[in-house]
Amino acid sequence: MILDGETAKAMVLVEPKRFTSTRLPVANMAAGAWLAVEATGISGVEVQAWAGDSRSIQYPLILGREVVGRIASVMSDIDIPIGTRVVVEPTIRCDSCNRCNNNLSSCTQRKPVNAYGQLPSTEKPGLWGGFAEFMYLDPGTRLHVLSDNIPAVVGTFAHPLAAGFSWAVETPDLLPGENILIFGPGPRGLSALVAAKQAGAAWVGITGLAHDADRLALASELGADMTVFADQEDVAGAVADSLGARPDIILDVTTNDTEALLQGLDLVRAGGRLVLASTKGTRAVNQLFSDVIVLKELSILGAYGASSAGYHWATRQLAADPRLDSMVSHEFPLSEADRAVQATAGLLGREELISVAVTF
Repeated sequence: MILDGETAKAMVLVEPKRFTSTRLPVANMAAGAWLAVEATGISGVEVQAWAGDSRSIQYPLILGREVVGRIASVMSDIDIPIGTRVVVEPTIRCDSCNRCNNNLSSCTQRKPVNAYGQLPSTEKPGLWGGFAEFMYLDPGTRLHVLSDNIPAVVGTFAHPLAAGFSWAVETPDLLPGENILIFGPGPRGLSALVAAKQAGAAWVGITGLAHDADRLALASELGADMTVFADQEDVAGAVADSLGARPDIILDVTTNDTEALLQGLDLVRAGGRLVLASTKGTRAVNQLFSDVIVLKELSILGAYGASSAGYHWATRQLAADPRLDSMVSHEFPLSEADRAVQATAGLLGREELISVAVTF
């Protein structure tokens, strides 16, 4: 049981590119629970906040939205025994706003974003992210029990896995025998590959850049039917040679690449679906001629977060697929949070970089 008056070590992002190590009180709250954080994965959301490229972030804050830990104490509303290892869904649900009522992946109850790793640490109790020893669990949190047989650092990959399932299978309503081309071989792109293959996709291709050689090699091991370096090869020609047709679905999981949208509109088949699952920060899409959407009768689908069904699939997939045990390639202690985010951004080199976690 955590008692009032205890403190937790935290790395607070006080402004872009500047962390401060501090201790914050672990306060008694009227409801919810406290989580003892074991590991936290890092995604492009953290990179954008660290770099100052996110328009929705308010500083100071504690980053870390891909959290795995153990229930340390329970006040009310969370019916999971103390000591249980769980994966925490990033979005906190109020179940009353329009977004929650429409089952979207974000909630408008709090500003700027009602989600872990994105709420400012000035909002009580302050410990809203995984870059801390303890994290407060709001009563609106959705949790997924993770087997003790799965190490916590491996468990952080449930987050990209859940997104990959939601974006490649659920959002476009992927049918067995359909074909999908994925832009971007990051953790979520690779997860989308795994999910699409398990869902019965007949063909899955994936594109990357020259510095993604290790990730594209891994994609081949995971069952990709085609991998291509988009900055060195003709993607359209490679798809034609491999598939012999235009893909039914294109999934954009690139980072800050506005050209990917234009390429997706060009490559997808008439009547196909284009899923946009990447944010472009402050970058605008130039030279977009919307007639191509009309004339090809395309469905353009936005995908921001993972569904609870995706998390349910991901926790089971981690237990069933041993190939996923090595998907977290880099680990850093909490004291090296700055290096962990830089590694995720590729600023420390990209060799053998798959995904990154902060561990305790």
